[in-house]
Amino acid sequence: MAFMAVLESDLRALSAEARRRYPAVKDGAEHAILKLRSLSSPSEIAHNEDILRIFLMACEVRTVKLSVIGLSCLQKLISHDAVLPSALREILATLKNHAEMVDEGVQLKTLQTISIIFQSRLHPENEDTMSHALGICLRLLENPRSSDSVRNTAAATFRQAVALIFDRVVLAESLPAGKFGFGGQLSRTSSVTGDVNRSINLSESLDHESISGGPPSMRGTLTETGRLGLRLLEDLTSLAAGGSAAWLRVNILQRTFALDILEL
Repeated sequence: MAFMAVLESDLRALSAEARRRYPAVKDGAEHAILKLRSLSSPSEIAHNEDILRIFLMACEVRTVKLSVIGLSCLQKLISHDAVLPSALREILATLKNHAEMVDEGVQLKTLQTISIIFQSRLHPENEDTMSHALGICLRLLENPRSSDSVRNTAAATFRQAVALIFDRVVLAESLPAGKFGFGGQLSRTSSVTGDVNRSINLSESLDHESISGGPPSMRGTLTETGRLGLRLLEDLTSLAAGGSAAWLRVNILQRTFALDILEL
């Protein structure tokens, strides 16, 4: 399988790069090569921690060359569904650390990885991971040391992520999708959020008509994905109604910061 061959080649490159200064990474990469040869599919890779672990280890060193290799390989694993959802929080913690590195190439790789996550089965499924992922984009967008290229990419990644979140809300709540056309495009935030809000309310109204004993709360009838989208929708609607972009950034970053404190 081409994917397996490419992954082995990446592991060899990682071993060679780490040979002199980082023997633990070198040994881990060589062990992972032997382990990879005993596996035959992305699914088997996902259930074997050794493969993911070596790339996270390479990223933990936080040198530009090892980080670029590590992030590139993480992207391949995620794109091929070779990572379990339980690993998402650790991956996001790694990406957060890389967003704080000053190298432009590493920052762009970090944003690219965020984009791939939102397009994959690893897509954030709760507010914690969503806040972490969006917070990384906002950190790079607000960082005064970020280059114009990084800022532009961070803004585009944020817009795409929000659009993909709403795409999943539409699917999870069985809302009419023909009129939305999100697909990564969120150029008219107020219009998009208004459409989603109206459709959720319409769906809720139809549910109320078929349920006796009084209307249930809107949040109580939404799926987990729907509640996640609604929480983000409330933030974006406030922004569209006159709130500042700075307020939105602070709101999401405060949640991310609170989550960081709880993890300590």
